[in-house]
Amino acid sequence: MQNPSKKYDCIIIGSGLGGLTCGATLAKEGKKVLVLEQHNLIGGCATCFKRKGMLIDAGLHELDWGNKDTDMKHLIFKRLGLDKKIKLIPLPTAWSIRESKDKNKQITIPHKTTKEALISLFPDEKDGIEKYFKKLKFQARLNYKFPFDMGFLEFFFAPLHTLGFLTISAIRKRKVGDMLDKLIKNPKLKKILNINMVYYHNNPYKFNWNYHAIGQTNYYNQGMYIKGGSQKLSDSLAEIITENNGEVKINADVSQILLNENKTKAIGVIYKDKKSGETYTLYADKIVANCDPRIVYNQLLDKPILDKDSKLTKNFTTDTSLLSVYMVFDTNLSEKFPDMDYSTFFVDSKWFNGQFNQQTENLLNIPIEDRSFVFVNYSKIDHGLTQKDDRFFGVITTLSSYDEWDHLTEEEYKKKKADLKESFERKLESYYPNIMSYCIHSELATPKTIERYTRAIKGTIYGYDQDTEGFFGRGRFYSKNIKNLYFASAFGFPGGGFTGAILSGYRTARKMLDPYFYAKRLSLCVLFGTALGIGITEIVKLIGN
Repeated sequence: MQNPSKKYDCIIIGSGLGGLTCGATLAKEGKKVLVLEQHNLIGGCATCFKRKGMLIDAGLHELDWGNKDTDMKHLIFKRLGLDKKIKLIPLPTAWSIRESKDKNKQITIPHKTTKEALISLFPDEKDGIEKYFKKLKFQARLNYKFPFDMGFLEFFFAPLHTLGFLTISAIRKRKVGDMLDKLIKNPKLKKILNINMVYYHNNPYKFNWNYHAIGQTNYYNQGMYIKGGSQKLSDSLAEIITENNGEVKINADVSQILLNENKTKAIGVIYKDKKSGETYTLYADKIVANCDPRIVYNQLLDKPILDKDSKLTKNFTTDTSLLSVYMVFDTNLSEKFPDMDYSTFFVDSKWFNGQFNQQTENLLNIPIEDRSFVFVNYSKIDHGLTQKDDRFFGVITTLSSYDEWDHLTEEEYKKKKADLKESFERKLESYYPNIMSYCIHSELATPKTIERYTRAIKGTIYGYDQDTEGFFGRGRFYSKNIKNLYFASAFGFPGGGFTGAILSGYRTARKMLDPYFYAKRLSLCVLFGTALGIGITEIVKLIGN
């Protein structure tokens, strides 16, 4: 056991983007931070692993990058100094789409002029497209900044320009499918506007409009790739922690969150060093869980505790995950196939030209082998993943859920993986003849693979399915029953994905740093409002006299 006298301000369990962002934010404010990661790589889903002389990006295809008035990442990256540590590579287009019946026909969706491009393709839908993008941007702008990053006057008038609209939005509980049905008539256009559903959810008629609006607005503005891959992002956040006197430990497997005698307060953790086999006990003023909250409640506390938080989220589903085929090529695909975009969605023509309704768009009703998929051609950009000059990276991705892989024997699981890998590679070959002759390595990852490496139950990468808006659809940032126990991950507000996890970690840290922010700011607002009211009354009296 380690000397219990060594104490931290905060111990963070897990090194996903939520945990690392939380730790970096706390460390920048002078807090003594320790991050404990059970894996030998930090980053959770934001990691890169080596294959055949290449870094394989486990999760990052593109990072949505909106304007400063719709994307909080600008503020967070600058505040942390992250903007100085990473290089963002602009992607050439939003994405392209190819159909199975006409493999040479390609619809390309550009950045920035997305609306105009769609109007040129669907002139009869001009009014609907205009309304869609207007509503999209309006919704995204409502989420432009957390309250604690607002200036005083901005905060004071927030009920007029932001809070009221967000409240109405949360009450209405609008879904993407319903909004598209309301605004657009052409089913094919609806499918185009929803083509990247696999990056968010499995069903547009369950997927919350607010999440769609924020992500799509920022994607349409500009997609980015981080040079060096998602591992560079994770490593840079870890550097911020260590540069500010914090620590990040790998192979540190936390087995228990320690509580005080009354079982009301988190005071430390017990972890095992997976290399040495030694067990350590460490203490901290605050504990942050950057992991699936169900792991905390059912495995890390000394007995299963059904917290108020877990009661609120017990009916949340976690059905959305990904299947990925990671591929290494010995030839530059952009030279062999010059018309290949960075990100291309391949769709079945019958589905793409069919109806858009609750039956056709529930992706989990479609067999995996028949689902649309995306191929990301990293050779299109200066990605920084190559360790050898003759190595090039590509990845096939589509939706999958844990239940599609559960209850299989080991033999059945391996066969299903092999069959699906071959099926998707064969489909890719049908669009780009001989492409597989340049492939020197490929491997398929399933939700069970993700669960094995991240321990997220059911291998979810987006936390809870993003069905319900805001606070109502995510876990709390702190425990109601256990004091000094906090959460920072894709399972919390505001949501999943790289952006959601970063925002969640930042928000939790800011809440921890200034727990009385709202009380103080609201008190000032009351005083300011009262003084303003008195002043206006006196002016009116003077004018009246």
